Amino acid sequence: MSDSNENDSLSSITRGASLYFIGKIVVDVLGFVFQLILTRGLGAGTYGIYAYSKNIIGIFLVFTNLGTDKSLLKYIPQYHDELERQQFVLTLATITSLCAATIAAVSLFIFSPTISRLTLNNQLFVDVLRFFALILIFDTISRILYSVFRGAEKLEYEVLTNKLVRPVFRVSAAVLALGLGFSLIGVMVGLLFAHLLTLIISIYLFYTRFKLSLPHSYSILKEGSVRSYYNFSIPITVKDAGDILMNRVDILMVGFFLSSTAVGIYNIAVLLAGILALPLAAFNQLFPPVASRLLSNEKRSELKYLYEVITRWVFIISLIMAISLVTYRFELLSLFGEEFTGGSLVLTLFVLGQLVHSLGGANGYLLMMTDHQYLLAANQWAFGILNFVLNYIFIVEYGFIGAAVATASVFALLNITKTIELWYLEGLFPYSLSFLKPIIAGIFSIIPMHIMGMLLNGIYLVFVGTLIGVLTYIIIIISLGVEEEEKSLIKSLV
Repeated sequence: MSDSNENDSLSSITRGASLYFIGKIVVDVLGFVFQLILTRGLGAGTYGIYAYSKNIIGIFLVFTNLGTDKSLLKYIPQYHDELERQQFVLTLATITSLCAATIAAVSLFIFSPTISRLTLNNQLFVDVLRFFALILIFDTISRILYSVFRGAEKLEYEVLTNKLVRPVFRVSAAVLALGLGFSLIGVMVGLLFAHLLTLIISIYLFYTRFKLSLPHSYSILKEGSVRSYYNFSIPITVKDAGDILMNRVDILMVGFFLSSTAVGIYNIAVLLAGILALPLAAFNQLFPPVASRLLSNEKRSELKYLYEVITRWVFIISLIMAISLVTYRFELLSLFGEEFTGGSLVLTLFVLGQLVHSLGGANGYLLMMTDHQYLLAANQWAFGILNFVLNYIFIVEYGFIGAAVATASVFALLNITKTIELWYLEGLFPYSLSFLKPIIAGIFSIIPMHIMGMLLNGIYLVFVGTLIGVLTYIIIIISLGVEEEEKSLIKSLV
């Protein structure tokens, strides 16, 4: 393996991470503003109805997607010089998802009163679910296009549409609706148009910027290996269905056993902890297609190198973010309203779970790209069922704090398991003594952050304290010695 090949792959991934960071900063800021507008404008109870509906739609998206996003990430780069086979995969993915989306949207529209009766039992909840049923179709098509952009390593188009255009439209819709005196239904009308406009822009970019397109005749379906496609996508769908038990069952059960107010408080804490997933998500934007390309070219040593380097980078960035979130958890939650500070322990628990997730790096994608999709599906279901059982036991006993204990601990254990499996099956292990440097730096960065807490408060404390903590963190890491790969990262980002 040559240094040139390593640098080319690393450059592609860091370029994707750079673009993603730019877009994610914007989407997180606008997402924060969006949640702030809703919580302040609607209150915890009505906001909880929106949050609960959003999580139900997330479940339906798994079944409308049917593994097409991961399949496109695998096959678009794998067939990078075979346009006809790329068209086959895209056609099959589009037909599969559109049929599933239509069935799901109609089912959701019809059965929304039943869902409401079994959970929040609120007519407003029924109306909101029906709006989301329409948005579901738009989002399903959009996700196919986002995956094509990523699979072709043209992340700028995914960032533009999904990370910039869509959140801007969503915030504008919320501001306009609430500013005109409408409540949640008005917001949903605005969101419907926001998602439709985003889809139109995505379709325009797809047809004007890519040679790849849907064929005019569907006879091409006869030429490809349908069995091969579904042999990959169906296990991924099963795995994604298991993700529901891992990532959404806690919120669903909080709504079932508790109240919409509890859902609202819990959801804000989970969303804030989700910021910690940003570094891993950034590097994972182009890591899957690059990994697929390297595996198809039998460059496993280069893949091992990339896995080690990227996992360390992700942990370095995630650790200081985790320290800031936990240190200033009360100040951050109070921005949404004083009642939301009741989710401080939930936030802390999920931050710890996300930190373990960052330590695993791209373990899930690597299991997927090395044809262990069935193992991945088994993992999600085994730990998902465990999560469901623990959530039931702990919510009944401890309320939404119990939900956080159950989900965060199972989430961490799942990521540890995937890392061990990848090490055993493929010999890929990302850790070394270099991980001690950010841990030492993180411990010492806590001191000035707590000192700032004695001098400032509120949002000023969050900004100033985090800035000082980050500077301390960077200075200590540099003084301990920067790895050559970190120097390459800085150069690539610049």
